[in-house]
Amino acid sequence: MNLNEYIDDLLSQDPFDINFELKRDKLINIIRLQIKHHTKNCVEYKRWYDRNSFVHPDLIKDYSQIPFLPSSVFKYINLFSINKQVKLVKSSGTTSQIKSNIFIDRKTSFNQRKSLAKILSSALGKQRKTFFVIDVKPTSSISAENSMSARFAGMSGYLLAAKSVTYLLKQNDLGNLEVDFTALASLNEQANRDSIIIIGYTYMLWKYLLNNSAIKFEKISLDKDSKIIHFGGWKKLRDEHVNKKQLIQIIGKKLNLEKDSVFDIYGFTEQLGTIYASKGFNGCRVGSYSHVLVRDVNTLEIVPDGTAGFLQFISVLPLSYPGFCLLNDDIGYISKRTLDKKGVEILEFELQPRLEEAEARGCGDTLPESYYI
Repeated sequence: MNLNEYIDDLLSQDPFDINFELKRDKLINIIRLQIKHHTKNCVEYKRWYDRNSFVHPDLIKDYSQIPFLPSSVFKYINLFSINKQVKLVKSSGTTSQIKSNIFIDRKTSFNQRKSLAKILSSALGKQRKTFFVIDVKPTSSISAENSMSARFAGMSGYLLAAKSVTYLLKQNDLGNLEVDFTALASLNEQANRDSIIIIGYTYMLWKYLLNNSAIKFEKISLDKDSKIIHFGGWKKLRDEHVNKKQLIQIIGKKLNLEKDSVFDIYGFTEQLGTIYASKGFNGCRVGSYSHVLVRDVNTLEIVPDGTAGFLQFISVLPLSYPGFCLLNDDIGYISKRTLDKKGVEILEFELQPRLEEAEARGCGDTLPESYYI
């Protein structure tokens, strides 16, 4: 089989129910082929690989041997391994406001959507649900916030699981966002008949729904099988001194949902389609199509479970750009690693907020000069 066929084979597996050894063998085989594909088709990646004298792909036997790029590299250089028509996805601005440029071709987009759909169906069930989005309906005329297009790009993949979509926010005459109470009434009407999905970025869930004194929560009655999906980071909520446990407790109090009905999603633009869902108070679960390592912030050596470090993400999905193994600036640790009776590894990680004085320092400050493309 070729690389595409091996990826298709892995994506045919259950997103969380695969034998640990089988997953490792399949994933490492794909990564070997990924390295060969990108060294053949991306000049900059080949130059980087050769200059650092990394092990030959055929000799890679373990996840820890897979060479990683810092995820920030996509902010400074355009890396792609294709010469076909592609779409360009830009990440949302960070504190530096420098955005990553990610080039997506049709096959990579297909991989991303299939992975995302299978992971979501595992959490939400295979039957399509009614989605209520804590945002405004995207239109070409909306330009009040520079980050808005990035928000919509991040949302679009999730909406593939929807049978219908209603947007809970609108723009007022001043161009500011506010709750659309007609849409909220529709949510309550639908929730009385069936389970629904409420989805949005974490800070928007808090700002416009949970922390909104204009909403009468006693009039909202959600079916017990309804779910909340939120994503996009915690920095803005930390600024308001709201942590994950508190958010889930507030959801329970105001919307009467159990903690296991709340899914906090971790993912990033440089590996779209690979997501890690945290259910309730649990850590972010690593599925069948990816793997996560943790490296020391000073030495970049692999650290023991429970020890915090830079998170390294391995994903089989990217073909159009060399983003299959990335070291992220986010700090986290492995919070759970067990094998069940079938030999399936239950692997979870937790994220840690960075100290304010350490915000500007990322994994790029630890890497040797020769490591840069």
